[in-house]
Formats: sequence, structure tokens, C-alpha cells
Amino acid sequence: MSFTVKLGAEIIGITELEGGDAPMGVAFGRLTPTPMYSQVKAQHAIHEEIGGAIPGLTVEDSTGTKLECSGGVQIADYSEKLGEDGLQVFVYGIPYPRYEELFPHHVEAYRKQFS
Repeated sequence: MSFTVKLGAEIIGITELEGGDAPMGVAFGRLTPTPMYSQVKAQHAIHEEIGGAIPGLTVEDSTGTKLECSGGVQIADYSEKLGEDGLQVFVYGIPYPRYEELFPHHVEAYRKQFS
């Protein structure tokens, strides 16, 4: 499933949120930027470290529903050194049961660690 990353009404990228930490309600993945991302990067000093959440930064599912998250959305940009794989987005504190609905593969991978 693809997710849209937005700052306010502007789409700044798309992600699959392919990684996750199920017990913490965290999802993360590579961010494919839109042309608007370069403006956001300059305005918000996005750099190689994961810093505080950017106010107004959200992630929406394929239906346009904003993902509820208690810890905010953050971007880490290592793209100058690592190329396109170095641009990542993190969503912190997605509550259950929504997390399991969106990311059953993350939950299953976590459960398999203990079997």
C-alpha cells in the first residue's frame, strides 16, 4: 500500500512504509520525493539526523485518511551520501488496532520472532 506524505496541503512524497516496529506502533520507509520536497527541505533544515517532528507533516493512506500518530512524523535525509535509498520517513505511535490493519506484515514478522 502506498502512503502520501504531506506538509499542509502539499504532497512532498510517497512511501510504502515497508519497515516497522509493531510493539511501538512505528512505521518507516523510503520516501520518494515530489518536486515540492526540495522547498520543504530548505525551509525546515531537514538533514541527516532524525530531529523533531515538522509541524503540519502528515501521512495519509490510499483512501486519503490521515494516519493518527501520537509521536509525529519525521524525515531523515541521507540522500546526498546514499542516493535515493537515503531518504526515509518515520511515523511514530500509530495506535492499535489501526496499526495491525495497515501493517499486518509488520505484526506477523514481530510475532514470528517468538515462535
